[in-house]
This record gives sequence, C-alpha cells and structure tokens, in this order.
Amino acid sequence: METKQKVESILETVREELTQFVESESEITCPVEYEERLLRIAMEFARATMLKSSGKILKSRNSKKNLDQFG
Repeated sequence: METKQKVESILETVREELTQFVESESEITCPVEYEERLLRIAMEFARATMLKSSGKILKSRNSKKNLDQFG
C-alpha cells in the first residue's frame, strides 16, 4: 500500500467520530466528558495509525542467543 493510501485509510477511520465530536462540541458542558471524548478520539487515531502503518514485523533483537560453552 502506498503512503497516500495508508494516510487516507487512517484518516477515514477517525473522520466520522471526529466530525461528530466537532458538531456536538458546543453542547458539552462537563470538562471531564469533553476530555474523555477527545482522548477516545486520540486513542482511536493512535490505534489506527499503529495498525495500518506498520510494515513487516522485524525479528526480535532481544531474543536469547544460542551460546556455546565458551560464551
């Protein structure tokens, strides 16, 4: 998938939720609710970015190495 396609896919994931938030933003009177909704959108954006932008998973460099008796 090309970079532009990845970006569009990520943005499409959060576009609807963000649109709803912006439309109802003026109706939110509780600061805690405002922050919770905004944080939920941010977490969804981060999750979508991580899932859709990751390429090939690299081999772990922290795995235990096979060492012979001399180390």
